[in-house]
Amino acid sequence: MALFLFLSLAVQANESCTAIGELEKAQIKRVVDGDTIHLTDGRKVRLVGIDTPELDHKKGNHEPYAVAATDFVRSRLDQFVYLQRAKNDQDRYGRYLYYLFDKDRISLTSQLLSEGLGYRIAVPPNLAYQDCFEAAENAARNAHKGLWQQNLQWQPKAGFAISRVNITSITQNRGGWWLETDQDLVINLPSYVTDYWPSQKVFYLEGKEIEVRGWQHQRKSRHSDFKSWVLSVRHPNDLLEIKASLDQ
Repeated sequence: MALFLFLSLAVQANESCTAIGELEKAQIKRVVDGDTIHLTDGRKVRLVGIDTPELDHKKGNHEPYAVAATDFVRSRLDQFVYLQRAKNDQDRYGRYLYYLFDKDRISLTSQLLSEGLGYRIAVPPNLAYQDCFEAAENAARNAHKGLWQQNLQWQPKAGFAISRVNITSITQNRGGWWLETDQDLVINLPSYVTDYWPSQKVFYLEGKEIEVRGWQHQRKSRHSDFKSWVLSVRHPNDLLEIKASLDQ
């Protein structure tokens, strides 16, 4: 497939993310949902830097804004899409992890975030465009668009989650940092990303209210001393202290 080179103009805080570097043009077979598409060559592609609400393809019990996110992606793409490989370009499900861009070389992730149709996520080493994604999300958040009309109360369910909780205690072992919360939840900063987490920065969070995002799962162990739910965070962008200036 042909490769294209495109250099971005300076990205302003209120603008969409424009592609930087090599792009591949690919044909679209179908849009599966807000963050997944299939290409005609058989590749299944997952957008990097965002998680959109889930469609229930079996029963139709879609999460709020899942249909809107899917329809938005369809409206921005025609028969083709521009792709840019992430540093780690496949996930455990065999999907290709790419940054996607429309015909104007504008990031689909940034467009979804600016409409409040998904949440930004940072998963090293795929950290390109994070500043721009953050700006796009903040614009939607400040305008209370889409998902930002919902509260961030913690819920005990598997999958992607964004919540506000209080950190009650902090420990460290071979599995990384473990941040106990005032909910039935413990936050794990895995050992393979501890370079992002200086000890002083982590211990500072004890007693603080924080906003955390990532994928959470229920523990198989039912040990009475352990919280039932674990949420893994891999980058400091996804665990922030709540301050008075943060409006939500």
